[in-house]
Amino acid sequence: MAGQPRYAKEPGEIRILTANAMLGYGYKADHFWYGIHEYHPDAIVIDSGSTDGGPFKLGMGRKTVADESYIRDLTPYVTACAHYGIKLLVSSAGGDGSDKHLAEIVAIINKIIEENGFKFKVATIGASVSKEIILSKMKEGKISPCGPVPALTEEDVNTAVDIVAQMGPEPFVKALKEGNPDIVVSGRAYDPSPFAAFCINLGVEAAPAFHLGKILECGGQCAVPKGRSMIATIRKDSFDLTPLNPIERCTPLSVAAHSLYEKTRPDQLPGPGGVLHLDTANYKVLEDGRTVRCWGSRFVPTPTYQVKLEGVSPVGHRAIFIGGFRDPILIAGLDDFLENRVRNYTRGLFPELDKSENCRLIFHVYGRNAIMGPLEPNPVPSHEVGVLGEVVAPTAAKAMAIANSARVSCLHLYYPGILATTGNFASPLSPHEQDAGAVFKFSVYHLMDIDDAADPTLFPINYLDVGPGTYTKNPSHGQQFYELKNFLGVSPQEIPKKQVPTSAITMRDIASVVRSKNSGPFELTFDIMFDDETHFNRVKQANVLTNETIKSLYQIKDEDIVVNMYFQPALAWKCTIRRPWAQGSVGERDTLGTAQHAPLLSVAVPAVGQVNGHV
Repeated sequence: MAGQPRYAKEPGEIRILTANAMLGYGYKADHFWYGIHEYHPDAIVIDSGSTDGGPFKLGMGRKTVADESYIRDLTPYVTACAHYGIKLLVSSAGGDGSDKHLAEIVAIINKIIEENGFKFKVATIGASVSKEIILSKMKEGKISPCGPVPALTEEDVNTAVDIVAQMGPEPFVKALKEGNPDIVVSGRAYDPSPFAAFCINLGVEAAPAFHLGKILECGGQCAVPKGRSMIATIRKDSFDLTPLNPIERCTPLSVAAHSLYEKTRPDQLPGPGGVLHLDTANYKVLEDGRTVRCWGSRFVPTPTYQVKLEGVSPVGHRAIFIGGFRDPILIAGLDDFLENRVRNYTRGLFPELDKSENCRLIFHVYGRNAIMGPLEPNPVPSHEVGVLGEVVAPTAAKAMAIANSARVSCLHLYYPGILATTGNFASPLSPHEQDAGAVFKFSVYHLMDIDDAADPTLFPINYLDVGPGTYTKNPSHGQQFYELKNFLGVSPQEIPKKQVPTSAITMRDIASVVRSKNSGPFELTFDIMFDDETHFNRVKQANVLTNETIKSLYQIKDEDIVVNMYFQPALAWKCTIRRPWAQGSVGERDTLGTAQHAPLLSVAVPAVGQVNGHV
C-alpha cells in the first residue's frame, strides 16, 4: 500500500536513520529515501562534530564544510521530516558546536523550511560556555585535565577565542520532553548524545542507547564494505543495525571492531555522566545475513557528572613555501644544510626566530620523515626530497618575510661540494610563498564537574516556530527517488578471508586492518584487526606487539604508552600513545593521525608453532 513501510516495526521498537558520519559529507540520495520510505524511521539523527581538523574551526569561526554542502545534505532531511512526520536531531552544529555556528546551521534549516512551505517547531541548544563560569569552577577545584594535558590556567581560559562544552543526552531529552519539537539542533555535544537521547526519551536503557550512539555517530562505517547510511531498530535492551546499501552487510566482528575507532581503549568508553563498558556486549547476525543485533553492554554512572571543555587560543600567523631537492650532494648533507646553514642565516636576519612558540621555522622533509617526525624509525632521505617550509610569526607580514628569506636561502646558500651554482631548490609554485592564515592551539581540553546535566546556564534551550505550512503532505514522497529493483534481491558482497601462510611472515601478511587515528587532540591510537580467530591467536601468542616493540618502532618511552591491549570480541589489538605534538599545533605532521601506522606493517610474526623464533 502506498505510504506504508515495507519493513514494519514491532510494538515498542524505535527506528533511527543516519545517512552519514558527518553532516555535509554527502550520501547517496536513493539509499536515504529507500530507508525513509521502506523503514519509516522515527527520527533522522546526524552528528556534525569533530576535532579532527584541528583547532582552526573554533579559532577562525569556520565550519567543517561550505554552506552549499550543508544545504545539499539538510534539504532531504527536512523534506523527509515534513512528509513522513519524523523528527530530525543535529548535533555539534558546524563542526565545533559554537553558538556562532549553531546560529548559522539553524538559519540554513529555517531557510529550507520557509522556501518549501513547511512548518516546524525548531529547538536549539547552545553549548558555548562563559569564561566566568569556567574560572569560577577552577577556583572550586572542579576542572581537571582530560587525558595527557597540563592543568588548566587562567591564561588558557582568558586567551581562548571560544570555549564549548560537550553536552550529554540530558539537554536533548529535556528539549524533547518539554517542547516536543520537530527539529533539534545543538551546539557541541558528545558524539553519541543525540542518538542516545532520542532512545532514552522513549524508554530505552542507557547502555544500549549509548552503545547505539557510539556506532551510529559514524554512520555506516561498521558495515562491510565500509558504508555511509544505516538504519537502526531499537528496543529497551537491544538494537539491530542494517546498512541501507544492499551490497553492504554488518557482521558481529565489524560491529564489535567499531568500538576501537578513535578511542583510547575499546572496552571502556567514558562520556558525560558515565562509562560504557563493552566487555560484556554480544553480537549476533540475523536471518537476512546482513543485520546484526547487539545487546549486553553496561553503562556505569560516574560519581560526579563531568563534561568536556574544548577551547583554542591564538598562536600567530602562518606562511609556507614548498619545493624540493634533487642534488645528491646536497641531500647527503641535508641536515647540515637546513638546520645549520639555512636556519642560522635566517636567524641572523630575524633574531626573534625560534625564541618562542610564536615565532618558528619548521622544515617538513618529505621523503625522509615529514609524516612521522620524531616517531619515524627510518629517517633516511630518498633520491629526492620535498620540503614544506612552515613559518609562524606574530603577524602575517612577519611570517611572509621570514618565509621569503628561508626559501631564498634554500635556493642560493652554499653547501660543501656544491657543483650547481644556479640554485638548489625546485619551486613548483609562483608566488613562491603563501599566506596560510592564523594559527591556533588547543589550550582547553579539560573536564568540568557540573551538578545539573541539563543546566540551562550551560546548555540553554530555545524554541522557534518556523514556516508557513503551505505544503501538501505526501506520505509517498520518497518513492520517486529510488527503484526497488536496485535494493530487493541484491546480495551483499562476499567478504574474502585472508590466506595466511604458516611460515614466518610480517604483520601485513596476516592482519585484515592496520590503521592509526587520533583519539582526541593529544593521543594517537593504533588498531590491528584480524578476520579469523586463528590469526588473532597466532599473533597474540607470538607476543610480538609488546611495549618494547612499540617503543622501538616509534622512538618513545614507557610513559608515552597509554594502552596496549588485545580485545577478543573484535579479534583486535589496540595501542594508544601520547601524541608527540598536539593535534593541529605548529609543526603538525599528520592532522588526522591516519598515516602513523606504517611501521606496524613490518612487525615480524614467527612461523606457526614458534614464539619469537623459538619452538
